[in-house]
Amino acid sequence: MDANKHTQFYLDQLKPLVGGVIKDAVHTGEDEFGDEFFGLAIKCRDGEVRLLIILADDEGNGPGSFEIVERENNG
Repeated sequence: MDANKHTQFYLDQLKPLVGGVIKDAVHTGEDEFGDEFFGLAIKCRDGEVRLLIILADDEGNGPGSFEIVERENNG
């Protein structure tokens, strides 16, 4: 079964994490609205550590999408 275009966009972002190793649980610190987000630090097969941050939905009342960022310090 093929994913729709919206779903495929997110699947493509997640693919670099496949085969990686979860190294830590992380959090963002509070933003300007007092919100703090959490996620996982994943050491990917290419050696980079990427943070998978779980975001809220646009209304802020439930689960939503995610963000993947490269960790500044890959140690």
